[in-house]
Amino acid sequence: MAPPDPGSLLNRLVETHWPTAARHAWRQYQQRGRGAIVFPVQPSADTDERTPLKYLTFTDASDAQDGVFAKLHELVCTYDPKTQVVAVAQLPDERTVFDVYGQEPVPPEA
Repeated sequence: MAPPDPGSLLNRLVETHWPTAARHAWRQYQQRGRGAIVFPVQPSADTDERTPLKYLTFTDASDAQDGVFAKLHELVCTYDPKTQVVAVAQLPDERTVFDVYGQEPVPPEA
């Protein structure tokens, strides 16, 4: 059986973990500014296995604007942090897939 394509994998991760991902993204946005949540995907990871989320910010915007992450940088600069999350899946083979997700927002914790 062929492994799922990276986009489908990212969609499934976001759908499965949306409440946690949205809270994490909002908390990190408040503390560190604009960024993206990163799902590290392990080669033998079970979809139910817990892996800590990371948060990616761009400290040197000039490098990001011209490099391989130019589109990711653009998404991070333009998403609405109150209603959207930029999510990234870092795959075991070093590929990276990302997109912006806007689902029913999770209310920030008081």
